[in-house]
Amino acid sequence: MDKLHLEGSFRLSYNASLFVREGLGFLLTFDHLIDTSLESGLVFRPLSPKLEAKMYLIWRKYQAFTPIAERLLAELKDWFA
Repeated sequence: MDKLHLEGSFRLSYNASLFVREGLGFLLTFDHLIDTSLESGLVFRPLSPKLEAKMYLIWRKYQAFTPIAERLLAELKDWFA
């Protein structure tokens, strides 16, 4: 951690991956968020020791959703129930 030097942050890993492809740094992100196929020129390397983070899905109590968003939320609720 003493050698780590943060230059910036991105909200979208895909956008950051464009900078990485141009050789402008490294990206610290979750697995499967960007294309790491052979054609992409990028590779995912897990941290050691393994780090875990809790993730939360949050929405407004009386939020109006599009039909596809409602379906996604229903699927997520079933998945985690």
